[in-house]
Amino acid sequence: MPQDTHLHLDPLGGIAGDMFVAAMLDAAPDLLPEAQALAARIGPGVGIDAVEQRDHGMRGRHLAVTLPESRRGPRHYGEYQALLAELAPDPGVARRADDILRRLGEAEAAVHGVTLAQVHFHEISDWDSIADVLLAALCLERLGVSSASTSALPLGGGRVETEHGQMPVPAPATLILMQGLPVIDDGIPGERVTPTGAAIMAHLQPAPALPAGTMTLRRTGNGLGTRRMEGVANLLRVGLWQAEAAEDRDRVGVISFHVDDQTGEDLAVGLANLRGREDVLDVLQLPAFGKKGRMMSRIELICRHAAMEEVARACFAETTTIGLRLREERRMLLPREAQPVQVDGREIGTKTRQLPLGGQITKAEMDDLATAGDHAARQSLRRRAETHD
Repeated sequence: MPQDTHLHLDPLGGIAGDMFVAAMLDAAPDLLPEAQALAARIGPGVGIDAVEQRDHGMRGRHLAVTLPESRRGPRHYGEYQALLAELAPDPGVARRADDILRRLGEAEAAVHGVTLAQVHFHEISDWDSIADVLLAALCLERLGVSSASTSALPLGGGRVETEHGQMPVPAPATLILMQGLPVIDDGIPGERVTPTGAAIMAHLQPAPALPAGTMTLRRTGNGLGTRRMEGVANLLRVGLWQAEAAEDRDRVGVISFHVDDQTGEDLAVGLANLRGREDVLDVLQLPAFGKKGRMMSRIELICRHAAMEEVARACFAETTTIGLRLREERRMLLPREAQPVQVDGREIGTKTRQLPLGGQITKAEMDDLATAGDHAARQSLRRRAETHD
């Protein structure tokens, strides 16, 4: 699928890690071989399949996980993090898996009053839960999910048995992860949202409704849980949407801050490091006057929406700012295509954008023109690259 896919979730029965992976594999069965190969790398005896099932007359897939004799995987946050980093097939999957795990770890740390490094997982340290986190990250990355929305999550109710004894439903860490998400009490008790399912939702940061504007549904899938409930299918439905042709719409994170006490040389290095991140789309630096007439730099950074918190932490690490302003914005993009062309034996990258009222504009990449000679030589090469047939 193209990148910048919008994911919409309908958690009729709820959401768990295995339900999410099953729904995504139902929507994109072509991913199953890669998912199976990745699951097999987790450890000897670990395997998965997406099995066709029915629940209350609704078809879907259930994630069947084959486990080794020892179900218990790593239990400490650092061990879990290192394993996911080792197994992830590429940086994009690694970042998503790490973000899901971090959100889960921070919720557990808040519940137990410990630091993230001290978190000791219980319910999510089985090999199947490790597979859920890793495969959820794989599906999201391969399908190019850049924004998400959800209908209301079922609240559930009652109690659940844990290694700490009985806990209310939703479990304490789950409830923390559900903050800011729409919920509904449909009167059906039980654990409807698991900690891993809630961590995936927190990673997605879904809006409460589909984006405005014309969109096209590209794929849909149903994931079925293990439990059977009275009167409702234990089903999670996902839809993968694409913005309609002429204009692409998505959400981005915008982070702005001021710096007045960092040397220009060091700030330049810090901003270069931020620009080099794959989840940062652009960095703008403007001169300004601040308190007491001091010269300062006003920084505005645009990043992928799902990575906003991670990028914010990087801003604190790379600069001396003590405060950030974060906001979400919707952007509109013209369709564009990158294509290299050959001019005088030299490869020049070009980008062509389609205009809303018809026509197109092609621009050559300046980095590829830089060694062409003087200004006149660069302009000549640019004209030929931009009019190349």
